[in-house]
Amino acid sequence: MLQIYFTSSKFRKFIPDWIVVILLVIIFFQVTEVAQPFARQFYINDPTISHPFATQEQVTDNQLYLYSVLIPSLIISLISLYLGESNFEKLHNLQVSCLGLWLSVCVTSVLTDVLKCWISNPRPDFLERCGPQKGTPENKLVGIEVCTSPLGPMYLSDGLKSTPSGHSSMAFSGLLYLSLWLVGQFKLIQKRKSIGYVLIAGLPILVAAYIALSRTQDYRHHFFDIGFGSAIGIVFAVIFYYKYFNSLSDESCNVPIDYKD
Repeated sequence: MLQIYFTSSKFRKFIPDWIVVILLVIIFFQVTEVAQPFARQFYINDPTISHPFATQEQVTDNQLYLYSVLIPSLIISLISLYLGESNFEKLHNLQVSCLGLWLSVCVTSVLTDVLKCWISNPRPDFLERCGPQKGTPENKLVGIEVCTSPLGPMYLSDGLKSTPSGHSSMAFSGLLYLSLWLVGQFKLIQKRKSIGYVLIAGLPILVAAYIALSRTQDYRHHFFDIGFGSAIGIVFAVIFYYKYFNSLSDESCNVPIDYKD
């Protein structure tokens, strides 16, 4: 069955989409994640960027990838292989569903990193990353040339990437997509399901909200950064879900659009 599906036109039609995913992953890790932000000026007595640097984050980068991409991919795979009338249909639903998820996360993440470098807003813990030299004037705008970088140049550069929040955008792009997908697969709009199904479908959104809000407790982001990042993730989760699936009010919302045609 695997050979039949992977040699079918149904699979080949989406090869260009997967190539885009691969390119975006490469761009994210090799370009945008390491890009240098604009060196924006700041005040060394600004209380909004004077918070302590948290050495231990509530949700690390690796945990973010796990919760926002890998676990949703696993859930989608297991449910897709369980539901469906034929093995061909199961494989197609799995492929299209994961494609939408990965495109949502990848496009969101690359755009977020580009905006971080353009906007170059200092993080709440920026001054601890900077370590201003003694004698730096307090009521005058200064640049990063006054910084001693006690944590290292990488942390100083990252300290200017506050807006928008990458954790928030990635979390919502992956986990909201998963929630929409679960609503569609369970047909929660058309059928009267038990509260358990509703809670299962809504749980990913709560996880995304926790990840986003944890960034304020770690003093990695301002509240605006989190709202901005969450909005980006929400927009692309909706866009890429509806690119591959019908409206949640449609009777065939659990079937990829391409599979019907």
